[in-house]
Amino acid sequence: MNRVRLRILGAGQLAPGESLTFELERAGETLPAFVLRHDAGLFAYLNRCPHWAVDLDLGDGRFYAEDVDRIYCKNHGALFRVADGVCDHGPCLGQALQALQVTAEGEDAWISWPESS
Repeated sequence: MNRVRLRILGAGQLAPGESLTFELERAGETLPAFVLRHDAGLFAYLNRCPHWAVDLDLGDGRFYAEDVDRIYCKNHGALFRVADGVCDHGPCLGQALQALQVTAEGEDAWISWPESS
């Protein structure tokens, strides 16, 4: 299956806990997403809570709670592990964020996803 790639300028320079938001096109739909720098590397997910299809960040571009080392949903208080996006606290317990593939390249990152998923 073909993959779509999108270059995110400056993503490779993010400090731990910092993120960048972007939009991607998938199956004719524009979807919000984000890339997050963590001590373990760069991670990217769609900006959608699996509990309700709402943005995690309420539009402020902040997704990471350092005190609990989790991505969080400001709408529901759900907490997601950074490395795999699985919810381990909150109303969507056991569900996961939709992950995107990330490849760092110098100061930037390439985000990719299947063309028709």
